[in-house]
Amino acid sequence: MKINKSYKFILILFLIVLSEDICLAQQPAYSIFGEDQFRGIQVYDVIQDNDHDFWISTNEGLYYYNYSEYQKVDCGKAKSNSVFNLVKDQNGTIYCNNINNQIFKIKNKKLQLFYELKKEESSQDISLAIGDDNNLLISSNQILVLNSKGNKVTCKKIKHHYIAQQFVTNDKIVQYHLSSSKQILCYSKGKFKTNHLKSASTPRVLKIVKTKNVSFAVDLITKKSYHYNPLSFSLTEISGNNLLDKNGALRIYESKNGIWIAGTLPGVYFLKSDLKQKNTPLFYTDYFISDVYDDDEGNTLLSTFDKGIILIPSIHIPDVIAPFYDDPITTILSTKNRIFLGSSKGKLMSFENNQFSILNKNWKRPIEVIECDASGNSILFDDGTISIFSTETRNLQIILEASLKDAVFVNSNLFYLGTNQGCYEFKKEKNKFSYQKIPTLKSRIHFVEYNKSNKSLYVSTALGMFIYSSTGKLKPLKYKNNDLYPLDIYYKDSRMYVCTKDIGILVYKNDHLIRRICVYDNLKHLVFKKIILTKDGFIGSTSTGMYLFDQNGKIKKIIHSNYGFSGNRIIDFTMHENKLWVSHSRGVQKIDLKNKTISPNTVQLRLDNVLINNQHSKASEIKTLSSSQRKIQFNFSTPTLRNQNSIHYYYRLLGNDTTWNINGFKFNQVTYNALSSGSYTFQIKVENQGKFSETKSIHFRIQSPFYFRWWFISLNALLFFLIVYLIYRNQLAKQKRKSDQINELNASKLTAIQSQMNPHFIFNAMNSIQDLILKGNVEHSYSYITTFSNLVRKTLNYSEREFIEFEQEIELLELYLSLEKLRFKAEFTYSIDTNSISSIKIPPMLIQPFIENALGHGLIHRDGEKILHISFELQDVLLCKIEDNGVGRNKAKEIRERQRADHESFSGKAIQKRFEILSNHYNGKLGFEYVDKIENGESTGTIVYLKIPYIQHF
Repeated sequence: MKINKSYKFILILFLIVLSEDICLAQQPAYSIFGEDQFRGIQVYDVIQDNDHDFWISTNEGLYYYNYSEYQKVDCGKAKSNSVFNLVKDQNGTIYCNNINNQIFKIKNKKLQLFYELKKEESSQDISLAIGDDNNLLISSNQILVLNSKGNKVTCKKIKHHYIAQQFVTNDKIVQYHLSSSKQILCYSKGKFKTNHLKSASTPRVLKIVKTKNVSFAVDLITKKSYHYNPLSFSLTEISGNNLLDKNGALRIYESKNGIWIAGTLPGVYFLKSDLKQKNTPLFYTDYFISDVYDDDEGNTLLSTFDKGIILIPSIHIPDVIAPFYDDPITTILSTKNRIFLGSSKGKLMSFENNQFSILNKNWKRPIEVIECDASGNSILFDDGTISIFSTETRNLQIILEASLKDAVFVNSNLFYLGTNQGCYEFKKEKNKFSYQKIPTLKSRIHFVEYNKSNKSLYVSTALGMFIYSSTGKLKPLKYKNNDLYPLDIYYKDSRMYVCTKDIGILVYKNDHLIRRICVYDNLKHLVFKKIILTKDGFIGSTSTGMYLFDQNGKIKKIIHSNYGFSGNRIIDFTMHENKLWVSHSRGVQKIDLKNKTISPNTVQLRLDNVLINNQHSKASEIKTLSSSQRKIQFNFSTPTLRNQNSIHYYYRLLGNDTTWNINGFKFNQVTYNALSSGSYTFQIKVENQGKFSETKSIHFRIQSPFYFRWWFISLNALLFFLIVYLIYRNQLAKQKRKSDQINELNASKLTAIQSQMNPHFIFNAMNSIQDLILKGNVEHSYSYITTFSNLVRKTLNYSEREFIEFEQEIELLELYLSLEKLRFKAEFTYSIDTNSISSIKIPPMLIQPFIENALGHGLIHRDGEKILHISFELQDVLLCKIEDNGVGRNKAKEIRERQRADHESFSGKAIQKRFEILSNHYNGKLGFEYVDKIENGESTGTIVYLKIPYIQHF
C-alpha cells in the first residue's frame, strides 16, 4: 500500500477483530510447501514464469523453484536483499524492485538490474504494473513508463495527490486513483488520460480489485466498499458489510474466487465475490499472510512470514473441524445420530449439532477402541479400564480391568471383547453385566468381528487367526496352510474382509475364501491398515495415504492429495452420513467425496534438460553423439503443486530397456552411465490418478568408436592376415611339437596308471582284506574295502587331469599307504611332512610309483621295523624326499635276480620319459635321483629325490 506524504500518516496493517458471534464456517483445506526452505524467512510475493516455475521474493532475496529444488538468484549490483512487486509482461519477462529504488528484470532464469530511479523519481513506496503496450509502469511520486530495453517512454508527474495502488482491467488498461479526489488516471497504448469518477462522495484512497470479472473498490481510510465499473468509472456503495466497516488499516488481495483481507497480526479473512458476508471467520490464525496469488494450476497460494507458502487446492473443501493440537484424536466411531471420538489423553467425546462434548471425567490413557451397539446407546471404550457409557442415562460403568484391543456387539445384550489377556463374552441382563473368558482364546487378541450369517466369531490373535463357532468349537483360519496375522478385519453383508501384509485382502463367506483382492498403485503393492466398504467399492488407508477403490481394487481417487492432509499421518477414519471423517496428524477433517471441485487432470510433462557426460544440453540438440559421450542423464518435471503425491513418471530407453520403469514425483531424473554405440529412443510420460500425458520422445545415436569403423576394420584385417601369413609356419611347428609332447605325456600317464594298479598290489590288498574277513574282523574289512574303492576311484579320476591340488595328491598317498600298512601290519610305519605347503597344483601320480618301489623292493625284505618318511620342500620346483630303511638297491637287486622275478613295480622307462616331457614343457630341471644310505659299509636304506613342477593355485 502506498502512502501519501501530504496526509502525513502511514497506513499500517492492523488485525481485524473477529466478531463475537462465532461462525462455524471452516477455512479451506490446505497444505504447506517451502516450509523448511523458508523457515525464518519472510515471503513477500509469488509469481510464475511462462514455464510455470515459481519466483518467490523474500526479505533474504529472490528464490526460484522448479518443482525439484529451490535456488537463490542473486544480482551483483543489488544494494539490498529484499525484493517486492513481482509482475510479468506479455513476453514472460518478470520485473521486481527493492527498497533502494532499483528495478530488476528476470529473463532466462537470471536476475539483472534493469533501471535505477533517479533522486527526483525515487520514493519509499513503489509499485509496478504492465501496460497494454507491454511497457513497464513504475509508480512512485510520479509514474514512469519504460520499454523492454529500459528506455523511458513517457512520464506522468502528479502533484498534491497520493497515487493509490494500480488496478489493471481485463483489457490491460492500468488505472490509478488519485487520493482525496474523483480522478482516475488511465494508461493505455503509451498515453495517460484522466477520467472523472461517478460517485456521490469523494473517496480518500481507493483499493480497486476484481474477482470473477466483477470489480470492487474499498476506501482504505473510510472502509466503505463499492461496486466499481472500470468502463464508466462509476462507484456504487455496498452496505451491510460489517467486516469492512471495522476500524484498522487493511491489506486487500484479489483472487479468482473472492477477496482476501489481512492485517498486522496472523490470520486472513475471505469474502466471496458479492462482499455481503457477515461475521466472516478468521482463517489460518497461525500464519501471517503477506500475499495472495492464483497459480496456473488453479491453486490459491498464501505467502506467509516464517512458515512457507499455504497451498489451497480449492476453497470449497473444508479444513479440519478442530485441530486437537494438544490432544490428537486416536479413534473415531460413527453411530446413527452422532460421531464419537477418543483422544490420546483419554477423553471420550461426541460431536453433535456442530459441537464437541466431553463425556467422561477421569482421563487415564489414550483411547484406542470405541464400539457401540446397533442402537448407538451403549458406547464401549478403553481408557485404562474397559467401560460402557450409556447415551440415555449418561452413566459410565467399568466392566473389566484389562487393555481393550477390539470389541464387537452381537446385539444390545451380547458382545465380545478382545483384550491383552484373551477374549471375553459379555452378557447384559437388567443393566447388569456378566462375563466369562473363552478358555480356548487366552492369548493376546488383536481384532474381533462377528459373522451374523453363521453366528461365528472371527478372532485375530498373537498365535494366528481363528473362527470361534456358536457351539464353542475353535478352528484356525489359514491361507495355503499358512497362519494369518491380519492388519485389520472388517465384516459387512455376510462377508468377512481380512487385510494382510503380503497377500492382499482375503474375502470369506461362510468361512470359505471366495476372493482375493490385490491392490497396486503403479506396480507398488498397497498394504492396508484399515478398510471400510462403500456402496460401490471401499476406502483404505495405507502408510502412504488414503485411497478410494472400486469393487475390483482399482483406484478411483487418491483422497489425501487434494484434501489438505497429504503427508500427514492418518490415525483413523469412518463414514458418517455419506461423509468421510478422517483423524490425521493435523486434526479431524470431514470430507465430501462427491465434491467434484477437484478432479484428476492430465498434467503437463516437461523435459527440462539433458546432461551428456555431466554437461548441460538441450533435449532438441541431441541427435548424434560421439563414442565418448556415453553417460546421459535426462531431467524432467511436472509443474504441479497439488498432485505431487499422485504423480508417477513412466520411462524407458528403447535399445536398452525392455519394459517401462516407474518413478515418483521427487525422482525426476534418469541416468544411463555407460551406453554402448547404437540408436536409442528415450520415451517418457506422466500419470496422474490413471490419466496419462502424451509420450515425449528423444531420438539419438551414439557413434561407434573409430576402431569399429569400416576403414579401421579393413586396415586391421589386412594387417591381421599379413601377420598370420608370416607366423603361420612357425606356429604350425610349435603346435606339432606341443602335440607330440602331449601325446607322449598321456602315454606315460597311462603307463603310470597301469603300473600303480598292478596285479601284485591288487592281489596283496585283496588278500589282506580276505584275511580280515576270515578272522571275523568285519568292521575293519569293510573299512579297508571302502578305502580301496576310494583309491581306485580317485586314481582313475585324477589320471585325466594335467594338474591336481597338492592336498589331493597327499590324500591319494595316504589312501595308498593305509592299504599297504594292512599288508605290512604293525611292523610298518610311515610319515608325511608337507611343511604347511598349500595353494599349489602338481601333476598327478608322480610320487606313488617311487613309494611302491620303496615298499616292494626295499622294505619288504627287511626284518623288524620298516620305516618310510616322505617330506616336501617348496623351491623353484617342488622337492620331494622319499626315505626308507630298507635293504638298499644292491641287495634288492640280488634278491630279485635270485628269485628270477620278471615284474618291476613300475616302468622306469615310462617315468623317465614323463619327466623328460615335463622338463621340456616347463623349461626346468625336473626328474629323480636315488641316493643309497651307507653305514659302516652296510646299506641302511635308500633316499629318492624328486623335482616336480608346480603352479600357484591363485
